[in-house]
Amino acid sequence: MGNIIFCFSGTGNSLAVAWDIAKKLGDTKIILIADAMKEEHIDLPYECVGFAFPAYFSSLPPIIERFVRKLNFSKTQYVFAVITAGAMHGGSFDSLGRLIAERGGRLKAGFPVRMPGNYIAMYGAWPARLQRFMLKKAKKKAERIAHSIKEKGAIRSSEENARPPKPSLIERMTGYEKFAKDYHVTDKCTGCETCVKICPMRNVTMVEGRPRFGENCERCMACIQWCPVKAIEYKSITEKRKQYRHPDVKASDLFPKT
Repeated sequence: MGNIIFCFSGTGNSLAVAWDIAKKLGDTKIILIADAMKEEHIDLPYECVGFAFPAYFSSLPPIIERFVRKLNFSKTQYVFAVITAGAMHGGSFDSLGRLIAERGGRLKAGFPVRMPGNYIAMYGAWPARLQRFMLKKAKKKAERIAHSIKEKGAIRSSEENARPPKPSLIERMTGYEKFAKDYHVTDKCTGCETCVKICPMRNVTMVEGRPRFGENCERCMACIQWCPVKAIEYKSITEKRKQYRHPDVKASDLFPKT
């Protein structure tokens, strides 16, 4: 029956972890959620079903909620989740577990993985030395996670930060779809269309050789982080902030295939 990992990733952190886990597990497919979203309902003829994605302000990215509601689980499947975060994953595992239960399954294991922060709307790339340290630890943790999955261990995160997000964070989580209205493109733009290709929501189009942003944003920051000339900015906030991308991931690895 094999295994499958559904992945959502803006800068490559979650995808890199999914790669490492899949390599150790063997017989494991990785599907970008941006590709799978086009299906109305998805059956899961797999022994193990996994998810790899970031926490958004201690909560689930909206795309994860929409996607899980398309899935049909079996109670006999081993379902696991790997949630990457620079700091807190909050109540993400509990929220995901409830969604999976609504679709007939059970979240058997949840694994938090600390990764370099990438939310450029709040901060720039972390120091390179810290990034290397965190990525090295994450790779080792991926090996331990793969071992737990092989053993079908029932593990749920017990970190003390597993608590509801603060009201100020909840306010920031609203209005995702219109977030990109505050993006703008500078004269550095070369019209390469990387932003168009990498957007998981297909929210970026080219108009007269320049990117135009719609109202279907997921706030993954991929368009800003992967622009090769840093021509996309959020308000005036990101102009002096350094981009972050996982060093083992290429932009094309994140391009939706459909």
